[in-house]
Amino acid sequence: MSSSAEQLSSSLEIIWVPYERLTPNTWNPNRMSEGMFARERASIREFGFVDPLTVRSLGGADFEIIDGEHRWRAGYAEDIHVFPCIVLDVDDDEARELTIVLNDTRGSMQEDRLSALVKDLASRREASRLANLLPYDRGRMEQLLERREIDWDELEKKRQKMAQGDEERWVERVFRMPMTSAKVLDQAITQVREQEEIDQDWRALEYIAADFLS
Repeated sequence: MSSSAEQLSSSLEIIWVPYERLTPNTWNPNRMSEGMFARERASIREFGFVDPLTVRSLGGADFEIIDGEHRWRAGYAEDIHVFPCIVLDVDDDEARELTIVLNDTRGSMQEDRLSALVKDLASRREASRLANLLPYDRGRMEQLLERREIDWDELEKKRQKMAQGDEERWVERVFRMPMTSAKVLDQAITQVREQEEIDQDWRALEYIAADFLS
């Protein structure tokens, strides 16, 4: 094993730290609503504290939380007083970088796969259990449960049929919309591009529109 691998293996060793010896950092940009916090608590009640905190030493027996502040607070609210922690040897800047990396690179769920997973659970689990446990409000749950499967091959056939006999012309469309709507649209375009391996944003948007029109 290389020296760097040995250091990594050593740094990822889990230790158990009392609640009062843990301090949240002052720069965490992540915020959690009361509803999400309640669901975090429900998850810990159901499954236990399965995701260790990421911390760094403050000297002696005290540690600063780099990742997992909300889990720490929710665990304490559920009467947990000692927490599993992964201790990293990082400086101030590295700790801040890790906060961003750990929050922003966990990946995102594909909408169709998430919908299928929620539907599968809903077919066997009580609705009240899912409502309390999963991190979604009523509107989001209804959206996932009602989402229909998209036949992309059929949509492409329809698109090609519409384009038959019509010379491809290019036009420019400029729209103003609220930032929240723009984020939803960007997410949808990114998702379709990834699923269908499409290179252009406009082509992904065409797929989204074709799905609506169908």
